[in-house]
Amino acid sequence: MSKKKPYFAQNNKLDPYDHGAKYFWTLEEAEAWLRSENGGTVKKRNAEVVYVFGEPIRVWGEVLKV
Repeated sequence: MSKKKPYFAQNNKLDPYDHGAKYFWTLEEAEAWLRSENGGTVKKRNAEVVYVFGEPIRVWGEVLKV
């Protein structure tokens, strides 16, 4: 297992005091946390590819919207 957690979740709250974000090992953990926070999005490390000067680079990609 890698040292970095592959999933990143953040809630939809716009208030800076209520806004939250966390890293998770599994998608199920991230989804459960978002459901307790009343919705948001989950992104996965290296889920998408963008091309810079013709070279592929792996970036964060959105995998779930709750």
